[in-house]
Amino acid sequence: MTRKAEGREAHGTAGSPQARGSAHLVALRLALLGGGSLVLILSSVLFLREMSDLDKATVATTGISEIAWVICWLVAVVLVGIYSILLVKHKRRSDETPFPFEDLKNILITFAVPMGIGGILGFLLVIFLTAAMGAALWVISFGIALLAASRRVPRFVTRLGWVVLSVGVTAIAYSWSDGTHPLPLVGVPEHLESPMLEANLIMGVSFGLIPICYSVFFMKACGRLRNTRG
Repeated sequence: MTRKAEGREAHGTAGSPQARGSAHLVALRLALLGGGSLVLILSSVLFLREMSDLDKATVATTGISEIAWVICWLVAVVLVGIYSILLVKHKRRSDETPFPFEDLKNILITFAVPMGIGGILGFLLVIFLTAAMGAALWVISFGIALLAASRRVPRFVTRLGWVVLSVGVTAIAYSWSDGTHPLPLVGVPEHLESPMLEANLIMGVSFGLIPICYSVFFMKACGRLRNTRG
């Protein structure tokens, strides 16, 4: 086989549906890893700041307000979105395939309804009830959004949706429980010192730790699969 023929064969293999699917999975895992890392860092910073204010008894004066807390997370959402889009564009450019504007549009439309409703209701809960309740509702809406897009995304994203939804339901039950509203078979679990601490913990675990663990798990699984095929 000549070098020219080998080049054509290599290019055809790289542009095959199987190669493109593998590249998409890599991009998606990297998006989960990068976005989860950003969320985990932000939630840790906010958690430690709230802990410091509680220790110093300065929450009322220097503690972060609910509005400022929501703004922090809105900025984080924008940054994660930009990072994910740039990552997909880079993978597409490296594979010499066009950017999937139509696919991205369909996914965003599917996400829009549950995330929009959950985002607004979660914001109202943060302002008028507790930040922990609002954070838990955001987690639930994100899980529902992932499940709603199940026909347009890989199967493991749907499984991630069920995990996130389960954590969100658990978080909202935990946040709601008190002496007046005990949980069945559990009663009233021990709460943290403030709902803001609980909110940061919920955000960090649901949008940070879980995506990171999920991406690492599937990276290892795909690595084992490649080694087996090789």
